[in-house]
Amino acid sequence: MNIAIKLKNLILVIFLLGVFFIPFNSFKGFAIFGVLGEYNRDSCVLFFLLCSVILFTTGKIKIPYHNIIFQLLILFIFWVILSVVFNSYDMFGYYYKQRTGFERFIRQFVSLLISAIILFITFYNIIEKFDLKTIILKIRTIFLYSLVIVVVYGSIEFLIIKFHMDGLRSTLHLFDYFPFTSVNIDKWTRRISSVTFEPPALATYLLSIAGWMFSYILTGKGFKRFLPGIFVILFAFLSESRAVFFIIIIQVFVFILFLIRKRKFNSLFAKIFLVSVFAGAAVVTFFLKSTVEYVYDELTSFKIDDSVHSTSNKTRFGIQTAMFEVFKESPIVGAGYGLQAFESTKKYPKWATEDNWEFRLKHLNENHPSFPPGFNLYLRILAETGIIGFFILITFFISILMWCYNKTFKNPSGSTVIPLILMISMVGYIFNWLKTDTFRVYGFWLCLAIIMVMIKQNKQLINESK
Repeated sequence: MNIAIKLKNLILVIFLLGVFFIPFNSFKGFAIFGVLGEYNRDSCVLFFLLCSVILFTTGKIKIPYHNIIFQLLILFIFWVILSVVFNSYDMFGYYYKQRTGFERFIRQFVSLLISAIILFITFYNIIEKFDLKTIILKIRTIFLYSLVIVVVYGSIEFLIIKFHMDGLRSTLHLFDYFPFTSVNIDKWTRRISSVTFEPPALATYLLSIAGWMFSYILTGKGFKRFLPGIFVILFAFLSESRAVFFIIIIQVFVFILFLIRKRKFNSLFAKIFLVSVFAGAAVVTFFLKSTVEYVYDELTSFKIDDSVHSTSNKTRFGIQTAMFEVFKESPIVGAGYGLQAFESTKKYPKWATEDNWEFRLKHLNENHPSFPPGFNLYLRILAETGIIGFFILITFFISILMWCYNKTFKNPSGSTVIPLILMISMVGYIFNWLKTDTFRVYGFWLCLAIIMVMIKQNKQLINESK
């Protein structure tokens, strides 16, 4: 085996290790990565960046310059820079939480480049070197292995928190010996987070792998093929992350639409439908009152006077309201990428900050180092890059969804399982950005890299057939 093949296989192993460790961020992070801010906790980034270093120093890097989707991404990054140039006077006058506006922009821009350029190009070059179907199956298997660990840990954690089975604490603490994992039982919210650092992070991981796990239903045999998908839905529910659970329901709906439209899967859909009806009937029969109460509580829990979620709702909606006010003041170019927080802090509504410890101790506390999160990528981009940046980003997302739709539903060619995985995943990510404001979503850039490779291979097949 020559050196090139050995290096290729080494990179693949490191990459798959990174995929496996995507959910493992419950440890406190690496001090040496403190300068990377939001990447500090993510163990997977160690493996992905190591792949980047090896690829960028030992081989020829391929970049999909001619792909319109990639061009839209580059256009968005270019506009991000311009948005700051147009706001440079204000940027150099900003100072908040011991940080200048220029420092804040640099950190946020580097964070964007790590995900959108470095990791994306790394994923693209790794996937492009292998047979697509083979590497997709490897990635899916690795996601399944990580899900097994997540489910085992989460199940023990659930029994301790909800059923007070404290005798299992010593068993759970065995995971302290697992890489990048620090056992922490939430005594305040009494929600499970498994190997992630918080329940929303667990839910985000689950929506990231939903499409991959649902695909086992199409390619597997027997009842066990349903188990990965069932566990994804079940633990999304148990995480009590309201928004993500509904997002996964939307992903399930996309999967069901696929089964209905494909004649060869009609019998499979009928079986799933019948099982769901009987299971639903059993739940309604034996747990009608508690089920109705739970659904009602979840549907009404987004109010700012909700007894359980009022603080988080007021924080979330208050920050989003402030970002929209920032957008209204500079609707064309925005306040500058990464800079909206300097303006938003002056615009938080009174109903959000009053009697709210999150603003008092964190978001409006100069001694708390973290900047307030935006909780919504679309509002953040509106506030920071204006309507132009927002339009570019939305066009970028629509282009991705249209490609996925065409390959999955409209003009499928060959196997539709891979496009279906990508379609379900992308729908999940785009809805998830309604509740989070970071581009640090590894699954999104992985799926985008797969799409780029498929587009390239399809063009090569067309050229070869001429």
